[in-house]
Amino acid sequence: MRKRSKIALILVALVAAVVVGRPVLFLAFVWLNDGAEPNPMPSVGVGDASRMITNVPAEVIAVAEDPAAAERQIVDLIQRAASEGRRISIAGARHSMGGHTFYPGGITLDMEAFRHMSLDEDKRILTVGAGARWYDIIPYLDARGYAISIMQSNNDFSVGGSISVNCHGWQNDKPPIASSVECFRIVTPSGETLRCSRQENAELFSLALGGYGLFGVILEVDLRITDNEYYEAEAHLIASSDYADTYHKLTENQSDFGMVYGRLSVAPKSFFQEASITLLRRKETDLPNKETLLDQEPSLLKRLVFRGGVNSDYGKKFRWWGEKQIGETGGKLLSRNQLMNGPSSLYSSRDPDTTDILHEYFIPSDQLANFIKKSRPVFLKHQPELLNVTIRNIHPDHDTFLSYAPEEVFGLVLLFSQERDEDAEAAMLMLTRELIDVAHACRGRYYLPYRLHATLEQFHQAYPQASAFFTKKRHFDPQGVFDNKFYQTYSQPLETK
Repeated sequence: MRKRSKIALILVALVAAVVVGRPVLFLAFVWLNDGAEPNPMPSVGVGDASRMITNVPAEVIAVAEDPAAAERQIVDLIQRAASEGRRISIAGARHSMGGHTFYPGGITLDMEAFRHMSLDEDKRILTVGAGARWYDIIPYLDARGYAISIMQSNNDFSVGGSISVNCHGWQNDKPPIASSVECFRIVTPSGETLRCSRQENAELFSLALGGYGLFGVILEVDLRITDNEYYEAEAHLIASSDYADTYHKLTENQSDFGMVYGRLSVAPKSFFQEASITLLRRKETDLPNKETLLDQEPSLLKRLVFRGGVNSDYGKKFRWWGEKQIGETGGKLLSRNQLMNGPSSLYSSRDPDTTDILHEYFIPSDQLANFIKKSRPVFLKHQPELLNVTIRNIHPDHDTFLSYAPEEVFGLVLLFSQERDEDAEAAMLMLTRELIDVAHACRGRYYLPYRLHATLEQFHQAYPQASAFFTKKRHFDPQGVFDNKFYQTYSQPLETK
């Protein structure tokens, strides 16, 4: 009997060693094969975060650090470009992936230094230069007990870029970032500096927000801010087909959720069939709402778990298991600023032969389950290296002309790992076009800052207001001073049969 007990204990120990040891060994292997440093960004005017575009600008002009001097410099540049028939494109953090900041042979305006900021606490308005990054702003507000009301989920984008693509994030039941813009100042293609708001130069306000840098140089923005607050995560594992219904049941008439996001499983056995919803519930606490970032450091474990999914079914399974068991926050009480202060570089590829590519599809609430169902076989057919799918709720956008959310939609943010070669790019193009067709079949749209793989017909189907948008572009910029690859690709008229 004693011998049998010993054998049983040995077997239990061996099983435990396998169960515990395999994840440890796997993560150690990922760590050994991971690059030591993030891939450097290409030079300004030459490339963007995708590292898939080669651009040769005629000039790169870096704006002055002093706001007044920079404004004079920009006005002079626009006048020179108009007189010489030159084209200007505007570079911020360059996270758009389709050449939105490039015009080959043109002038690239680097807004990096234009990052001043000031706070009106009485009005709760942050005035900030368009070149500022969110990682500049979040600590600035954190030290004063405030936070950004709407932004994307990473901190290394520029303000000007964020409002030019009309980004959104985990903020619960909110329209995109344009809804938090009180006003902005812009240097127009005529060299005139205008203040734009919902009451003043309202048409230009709606065009430049989500206007991809085609209507002039946004100088500074007034953003409505909110309180920094603490959240406690509450996770729900559900069938993906139930996502929209469950989301609304959990959040309807609930005012204590500050952020909500979801995930679709990319693990092989549960691929697109399981989902999670993470509710970030406001929590009263004695913790200070100021200087909440002091002890925050990037998490190596999070990176290894995430990058472990690249070309590994086990890695994808392990990550999904971990998210189901402990969630991403690990039960910690986290401030709003802590949640928003993560860099995209924490998860990005460090392999020089690969890049990370984003897609996003905006699907009406009543069609979400249908989109997930119809897109699943597309993925199974093409077998792309899909690493992550985040789901975000977005309320109707009534502020921007080129709106992607005319009604309540769910945004599905897809992150892929892709080889940097022609075959991989061709495969991604085919996948993208098929997914756009699925989105259209579900009354949905796709997001415009990424690779320019959509056909002209698909673009106009997704954005029926596009022809009017480009007509207004030519009205405000008759000499075509501002230009980029996005405009060159899609501004041509759609031929009607």
